[in-house]
Parts: sequence; structure tokens; C-alpha cells
Amino acid sequence: MIDPKEKETLINSITEINAERKAWCDAHGVPMPEPIETLDLIMKKEFALQILKGEKNVEFRSVTQHYQSRLFDKKLGAFLDKHTDNEEIMDQCGMWGYCDELRPVKTIHFHNYNNDWYLDVEVLYNGYAIANKEGAESLHLYDCYDLDVLVEELDKKNEEERPVFFIFIISKVIATNLEV
Repeated sequence: MIDPKEKETLINSITEINAERKAWCDAHGVPMPEPIETLDLIMKKEFALQILKGEKNVEFRSVTQHYQSRLFDKKLGAFLDKHTDNEEIMDQCGMWGYCDELRPVKTIHFHNYNNDWYLDVEVLYNGYAIANKEGAESLHLYDCYDLDVLVEELDKKNEEERPVFFIFIISKVIATNLEV
């Protein structure tokens, strides 16, 4: 999985950023997104086995309406809808601001459609990755090179618009009925 030293550094960074976000939100009367205790996701068995073997540390999901409805905090969304005229709040909204609708995920329950198998994992961090050079390189820390090929293809086509993904950095396997 993730190098213990890197994991500790990441945990400290996340804790610091979350404290700053909370302080800003509290000072401006903005609610923080409600955490998701366990997110239920369908996955191919081959990818679950890669996680189990420690070969896969990052799970991606496209930023689609389906995943937005599951991962964005509706109460925070409603709050933001009521405050669209407040420039100070709106300037800090979105994936890189203090006020982000993305709910933190604590664990993920992966399984197939038939529920023949399951893999429960602890999530170290969930956020966003853009399919560009910086986005791909930021995932190298987790030994993840999945975006590199996509970025290379988009660069060859001179595509300016880049897809955005929800990412889940996997900390450890909690439980499974799979065997390696």
C-alpha cells in the first residue's frame, strides 16, 4: 500500500487543510459536508484483487451526475444556492476552495453485481484529479500511473478540455472474502 512515512505526511496535511476549511466555514456560517461512513461501489474483481495485493492504491470514478448525487452534500448545496449573491462565500466554493460540496468518505464497500465477493477498504483521502500533467503527477506519490496514458493521448490530440475524476486514496484493506 502507501509508504508509512508518506501516509503520515498526507494525514498531517489533510488534518491541517481540514482545520483551515472548518475555521473558514465556521467564521462564515457555512456548513461542512457530512461524511459518508461507507460508500457502496461496484467493481470488477480484477481491480479488487489488485487492491488486495497492494498493486492498486487509487480508485477513480468519473465526475458524472450519478456520482455527484452520491458524493456531494445536498444540504451544503442548498446553502450555496441561497447564497449565490455572497461573493465572499462563492469565491471560496468548488474543488479547490474552502467550501467544497464533496463529502469525505471513510470506508468503501466494493463488490460485484451479484455480491459474490466483497472488499472493504479504509479511505485515506478522497478528492479530485484532473486529467492533465499536474493531476497525473500528483498521483505518482501513491504509486498510481493510471492517468499518464490518458494525459498523453489528450496531449497528442491537443485537447484543451480535460476530464475530472473523483479519486479515493486507499489506506488499507479492512475485510474481504476474496483470496489472492
